[in-house]
Amino acid sequence: MRKPAAANKPRIAKPASFPAPVGGWIKNQNLATPGARRPDGSKVNGAFVLENYFPTATGIRIRKGSSVFSTIAAGVGTVDSLFAYVNGGNEKLFAANETDIWDISTPGSPASVVSGLTSGEWSVAQSSTPGGIFLRAVNGADDPQLFDGTSWGTGTPISAAGLDPKTLATVWIYKQRAFFTQKDSLNAWYLPVDSLGGTAVLLPLGGVFTKGGSLLFGATWSIESGNGPNEYCVFVSTKGEAAVFTGADPSSAATWTKVGVYRIGRPLGPKAHIPAGGDLVIATDIGFVPLSQAMQRDYSALSPAAISYSIEVAWNETVAARAGTGWACEVWPTEQMVVVAIPTGVNDQPQMFVANARTGAWGLYTGWNGRCLQLFKDRLFFGSTDGKIIEAEVTGADQELPYTATCVPLFDPLKAPASLKTSLLMRATIRASAEVIPKLSLQADYKLNLPTAPDDGTVATGNVWGVGVWGVATWSAPAQKNIYQRWQPVGGSGYAIAPAMQITSGSLVPPDAELVVIDMTYDQGDIAS
Repeated sequence: MRKPAAANKPRIAKPASFPAPVGGWIKNQNLATPGARRPDGSKVNGAFVLENYFPTATGIRIRKGSSVFSTIAAGVGTVDSLFAYVNGGNEKLFAANETDIWDISTPGSPASVVSGLTSGEWSVAQSSTPGGIFLRAVNGADDPQLFDGTSWGTGTPISAAGLDPKTLATVWIYKQRAFFTQKDSLNAWYLPVDSLGGTAVLLPLGGVFTKGGSLLFGATWSIESGNGPNEYCVFVSTKGEAAVFTGADPSSAATWTKVGVYRIGRPLGPKAHIPAGGDLVIATDIGFVPLSQAMQRDYSALSPAAISYSIEVAWNETVAARAGTGWACEVWPTEQMVVVAIPTGVNDQPQMFVANARTGAWGLYTGWNGRCLQLFKDRLFFGSTDGKIIEAEVTGADQELPYTATCVPLFDPLKAPASLKTSLLMRATIRASAEVIPKLSLQADYKLNLPTAPDDGTVATGNVWGVGVWGVATWSAPAQKNIYQRWQPVGGSGYAIAPAMQITSGSLVPPDAELVVIDMTYDQGDIAS
């Protein structure tokens, strides 16, 4: 007997959610393994692409823009160094190029305060002496300089038999002594306690570093131990060794002791290190390495202990492509941000690595060409080309030009790797002070095929001068944040999929938007047999 064929049941759209990748940019694991791991092993959501977003503890926020703060040398040449002097209310910001040091404390009114120089690669240290609070500066090519809070000069000369003070390349303060590295050598020098000039004493370290090279920089490392706070004096070589000493007087064997010499990877610059949580973290060719881990691990096992481990592949590729020692690092405590400025060649895209100092999640900032970094009055500045000093994380544009933020979470087969998924609808849940219009698209099978960047999707918010209503708007009042959601039809198919979100910012007002989650509906095909 013939029976009617069973009617095909209509497919039911399936939902999927991709929470904001608070685990940051992931470049150290198999592409088919969605999710990221914190240092304690717990799983968090990660991103295949995280460009111009900063990972927070609760989501990812589109970065703010950048603005020209000052221009030196009539806009010619690069800014090689930035450094600050802070003594109570007396705060000064300086920039240096190859020939001059400039006072840029007043925006738009730079003044040359030291001229006739041959190098702009200055290393500085601020110290208190019986005569006042001073800033000592050396660069390995010119006479050491001294700032007394009012004016620059050479101060009391640094002298010693066999020493040309022009060869002093970096300076730091350890237990109230100024220490220096000597250019192209394994010699260090130090001055008497509470002195920034006078007779220097040689500290030869050629017998300490087994791999040779020369000293690149030194630093003070302050840590807490079971016996209270301890301070160590650290010397770092160009060959990737760190010699750690403890004690107060290098001339006394009774009070000066070598703790050890540790391999850390080749350091990427004399300014490529930061103090962080009682540690000294150094940017090297194997990662952003905490010195405490180098003391505890064999060199062959050091890379997984690097703070940058989650972006290991991207870090290594960037080091290989941009060889040299021109990297610079800064920690921005009020923003819980670590910034790593990367050298930019003629054909390179300007970029910086950024990390959340609390969660350890990484992201990539593009469009920022930073040669040096400096915090000043809790604001971040970077020296760039064309004599420009740029302030970071301000306005909603990059020096009046728009920029695009792109997020692509890690690809996910959604528990059906052999089934084709076809996207139907998507929506981004965004917490913002005004509605932001993102462009959403589907990325499939571990390949990027991003659409053209959208137009400016941010909306001017808050009480902007010339926009707020007199007697109604509140001066400097932040705009209240709300949740914004809007479904969009989005096509595309793939076996492992990821929604992409692009937002372009180009307005005067800084963007104030944080992604919470991207939801989507999709149709899942049958498994081919």
